[in-house]
Amino acid sequence: MAERFFGQVMTISTGRIVPVRLIGEQHVSEDLGFIPGFADWIKAIRPEPWMGRTMALHRLLDPFEVDVA
Repeated sequence: MAERFFGQVMTISTGRIVPVRLIGEQHVSEDLGFIPGFADWIKAIRPEPWMGRTMALHRLLDPFEVDVA
């Protein structure tokens, strides 16, 4: 997300070009102590009641299709 706002690289006051991703990763690592992966994010999701009210997409597209499972 930082790259979307600031671009892929930044030029610091010394003229050095630094990747924004590196800056973002350093920031997250300092705040959290590690870089969270997908499994870390998915474990933190609290299921809400609306998340369980799903309907198979094929029923919307072809209401006459028979479920085989």
